[in-house]
Amino acid sequence: MHPARFYTLLQFLIRFGECLAVGIYIPFLYHLGLSKAEIFFINAVYWLTIFATEVATGALADGKSRAWSVRLGLFLCAASSLVYPFAGHVHLKWFIMSVALTAEIIEGVGNSFISGALEAWLADALGRRGEKQNLKRAYASAGYWGSLGALCGGSASFGLLYLGFNVGWLTRTAFILVALAVAFKWMNGEGEPLRRMTEMQALRASCRLLLTNRMLIWITAVSMLFGLVLTFNLTWVPHFAQQSVGLSIGVWIACTLGLAAGGKVVERWKTLREREVASIVAANLLAGTGLAALGLCSGIALPILFVLLHEMGRGMLYPLIDGSIYNRVDSSYKATFGSLHSMLSRLGFGIVLFIGWLLMKGERSETSDSRIWLFSGLTLICAASIAWLLRPKDETCQAL
Repeated sequence: MHPARFYTLLQFLIRFGECLAVGIYIPFLYHLGLSKAEIFFINAVYWLTIFATEVATGALADGKSRAWSVRLGLFLCAASSLVYPFAGHVHLKWFIMSVALTAEIIEGVGNSFISGALEAWLADALGRRGEKQNLKRAYASAGYWGSLGALCGGSASFGLLYLGFNVGWLTRTAFILVALAVAFKWMNGEGEPLRRMTEMQALRASCRLLLTNRMLIWITAVSMLFGLVLTFNLTWVPHFAQQSVGLSIGVWIACTLGLAAGGKVVERWKTLREREVASIVAANLLAGTGLAALGLCSGIALPILFVLLHEMGRGMLYPLIDGSIYNRVDSSYKATFGSLHSMLSRLGFGIVLFIGWLLMKGERSETSDSRIWLFSGLTLICAASIAWLLRPKDETCQAL
């Protein structure tokens, strides 16, 4: 199977499996008696787990095997879905929090093993075939199909909600194991480094490149600020579900279609792939504008429209950033550098979540989600504007 086709298939299966938890995750945690502040807290632990393990897992992928890293990560993600159901067996807050934190930590470590390794595998697999110029398009295409997988999985999750939480978690586990089987069958040595480095050599080379390449510094800073979108991720389900289940499903469809549209725009529009800086700033502005407008509107049609715009910006940003990074990094330490960048990006996610936890401590549904979205969206717009003013303009913008 062609590497780009395999990557797209695996992304579809991973996103389908992951999003089988969309309809049950927040309702399940509320069912256990957790407050919104506690949900923000355990999600902050998840992101900070990734932050703590990203670089080590990326270095292992370059030093040992990227295929091995992805397979182990998928196994751990499947295992985390089996842990969560135990939280409902003992109705003690400390026990519930302990199980939830354990599941989030396992999931975080699993995603760390996948992050960086999978993208680096594709970059080198295409490089071996002389198709490096198609990397951004491959990422964008996979983003499009991954979003459709998320749409299918998320839509199915709302049906699983009526079958019970445990059925939902077990179904999620099964589909992640399907993705694991696909990785075992088709993920070969084609995407491994052209030249092996030790883990420490890869880490030193990655740090040196990050500190000396202005474009990569700029991209990393933009990625950290993009963590502001998590304020929407963790609040939209209960917010819209209070109004109607139909609206909640409509917003979910808008989320996934927006992501898919963003990926398709990058895949089809060559100018976006060539003008990296302008495209990355535009994607941030679109995401921020949609989020801020969402905080100001009400009803049914307008929220769905602005969710679509917000997610379209996100769908554009991911393949643009991945392509910009992996075209600038040597084959020997692509996964390590990708994990280093991801670690720093997710530090921003963790900070946003901890701030949300502090602001919402002791609160639940009384907190105004709309005000949080407005603030986050306006902050993202300001950050994107500053990023444009501070954009790199010298030769370091050029890919290797």
